[in-house]
Amino acid sequence: MQCSHPQGKHMDMATFKNALKFARFLGVSSYIITGGEPTEHPQFYEFCETLNRFIKGGKTVGGFTITSNGTWFPERKAEMEKLAKLDHYVAMQVYTNPKWYKDAPFIIEHKDEIGAIPKVMVDTHDIQSMQDLGRAKTNEQAQTEIANSRYHMSCLNGHLLFKQTSPTRKLTGLDLQPGVMCKPCVDYKGDVHLSESNLCPSFGNVNDDYMLEIFNNLRNAKPCCQCALGKKFLTSENIKIQVARHLLGFEEPSK
Repeated sequence: MQCSHPQGKHMDMATFKNALKFARFLGVSSYIITGGEPTEHPQFYEFCETLNRFIKGGKTVGGFTITSNGTWFPERKAEMEKLAKLDHYVAMQVYTNPKWYKDAPFIIEHKDEIGAIPKVMVDTHDIQSMQDLGRAKTNEQAQTEIANSRYHMSCLNGHLLFKQTSPTRKLTGLDLQPGVMCKPCVDYKGDVHLSESNLCPSFGNVNDDYMLEIFNNLRNAKPCCQCALGKKFLTSENIKIQVARHLLGFEEPSK
């Protein structure tokens, strides 16, 4: 994950490899390369090759996907066709929307051409799972959509997963269960978050800290609940959410 603004720094290869080692420690089988816009990274294809070899060399069957805004088209079409030949690369989701992306009209105009590239899927629907990412955090319109959406996401699911997972079980097998999709996010510096936002706190760094120490920090942490979903979480009377609040240590159980 690169820093999410035009002057942002890029993850280096050593950090990327340490992130993969941490993922293997957790028992992860599915990987997502995201950003910022990941295709802007000068070593984008090299990173994908590295991840492909890493999965191939592991004991767990796995694959990786990429999220992109499609701004690589058409100049780098040949590179994406080459990417499709990597055997553990599953798909690239190209998402755009005129409300949020300035290049959306061009991407929508060429939707069929982009979607014809092997393993590339173009999505132009309204966002269902809005998140409190860097720019969205300070955008009132985005925050309103997040607050009003049933599908908006935050770090809450990640916190709950780690709270219910022991260091001995780690995360082995959890990602094979339907509906379990939250994984830690490692940013360009190697900091580990429980959301895709750099604004969320770091629970350790894959370059500097022991993996078990990072895991335990994740497992013992509380979500800050400053995002739209977090604020709803604190006030909801839904019994399942009340149980979740207790599990995360926000309140005493109801009697």
